[in-house]
Amino acid sequence: MNFSRKLTICVLWAIIITWLLPVGAQATPPISGNTVEFTDSGQSLGISASLAVALGDLDGDGDLDAFVADRSNQVNIVWHNDGSGTFTDRQEIGSSDSRGMALGDLDRDGDLDAFVANFSQANRVWLNNGDGTFSNSGQSLGSSKSRDVALGDIDGDGDLDAFVANIGQANKIWLNDGNGAFTSSGQALGGSKSRAVALGDLDGDGDLDAFIANYGQINRVWINASGVFTDSGQSLGSAKSAGVALGDIDGDGDLDAFVANDGQADKVWLNNGSGVFTDNGQTLGSSASRDVALEDLDGDGDLDAFVANYGQPNRVWLNNGGTFTSEQPLGTSDSWAAALGDLDGDGDLDAFVANYNQADKVWVNGLVHRNAPYGDTGQ
Repeated sequence: MNFSRKLTICVLWAIIITWLLPVGAQATPPISGNTVEFTDSGQSLGISASLAVALGDLDGDGDLDAFVADRSNQVNIVWHNDGSGTFTDRQEIGSSDSRGMALGDLDRDGDLDAFVANFSQANRVWLNNGDGTFSNSGQSLGSSKSRDVALGDIDGDGDLDAFVANIGQANKIWLNDGNGAFTSSGQALGGSKSRAVALGDLDGDGDLDAFIANYGQINRVWINASGVFTDSGQSLGSAKSAGVALGDIDGDGDLDAFVANDGQADKVWLNNGSGVFTDNGQTLGSSASRDVALEDLDGDGDLDAFVANYGQPNRVWLNNGGTFTSEQPLGTSDSWAAALGDLDGDGDLDAFVANYNQADKVWVNGLVHRNAPYGDTGQ
């Protein structure tokens, strides 16, 4: 038998064997790219006047609960998670018109407390009793014009301080004594038009700086030096901002800013590593955003954005090397805030959305990992 005939027979046998193999055993081309799709969990939470939400394990059972700040003569609500993403009202606290809040261990007893920014009354510190219920610390902080708050160790003494964004008065720094008792630093920052604040080390010197989203004046970056802030001199945006989130959007190791705008498209501001920001040129959405949260929603290792919109559906924006594309519209508008976390314990990031003219919603992430190696069908 000559070589040519042998080769022909081998090829024929290979074809026959391939046809005889079960479909699942045949080699398949590689699949790449994850698919993220959020679905409404079906829960309707609260009475429709929510402006802010933060997630954390409030009762120490290992899952993420929610603290929701409400306005219009409605109390704030603590929602406990049963571990599967189903929430029940655990406690109603405060006396209306809260605009922002943040969670952190303020008294260093190992659980998460709440600093609540109020508009028509002084700000409040609520201390966690250890079981996910809260008691008023008795402090009255500020003079009733606050819109947002961010927590972090501003003065480098090891506890959590508060940067409060105000409307009608300058922003304020409240320093923690380590036991959850706060005093004003005496600093008056900005010109009374702030909607949101995010803290992070923007200039790479190891302390926490502040990015302020303003409405009615230009956004500002405040640089921290030993707990004292100075205006960086940058004028960012066009005075239409409502929310901001910080994260390494372009993968270069520093903190960039995704700014949610009301009256213009959302913007991404890229940091040069020294706290100097430039617009990356993208115009995202159609000018009705209230808040934004950054996390890796599709499991590809970079930060995506969940944007809460008012007057139009919320949006999921997927990141590809610092460039965002819209993935999915969610809800029927009237959202004011969103927080991301693994609410149902399945390993991906879900969304708790605070709504104003409708009940709050939990959106469950149905992330599908489509990165199987060649020939692996998953059977």
